Amino acid sequence: MRDLNAELSRMSDLGQLTGQAVESVLVDCGWAGERRNPAKEWATTWSRDGAAAWIQGDGPSVEVEFTLWYREVDEERLDLDAYMDELYDAAVAELPPVVERLLSGALGPRLEASDDEDLTGGADFIEHSAWRVADKVVLAGVKQDDTDTPVQLVVVLREYEGEWL
Repeated sequence: MRDLNAELSRMSDLGQLTGQAVESVLVDCGWAGERRNPAKEWATTWSRDGAAAWIQGDGPSVEVEFTLWYREVDEERLDLDAYMDELYDAAVAELPPVVERLLSGALGPRLEASDDEDLTGGADFIEHSAWRVADKVVLAGVKQDDTDTPVQLVVVLREYEGEWL
């Protein structure tokens, strides 16, 4: 599974996560821009080594979400509940190695855990780990945005919106 330490470390050092700045880091790290929204000055979807990245938001600040693992939902399964539990379990099993890579990589010493604060930005995750770094949030988690969307393991980087302790 793709190691994102170089990308996240460089992006966390940016003064502000703008679309152009994130695009520049992705290009420098060898990501290929796949789709450019005509309304934006930067490519919004990216790929590298089986992983995908999506720059979300209109600015000035954006969020970048890396998808490292995903499975489409097959709603034709006879026992859909058991099938969904299996998908969730499979995704959650992939999360600890991603967290370990983040903690042991170049970014690791800078990650600040916060047990008394919700760093999800209001997003609903099946399971996640989150940290503050500089004035940003790094979150690794398993999610399913809606019942007919894929189950995904993502790493998100966004601006920190709370108050610093």
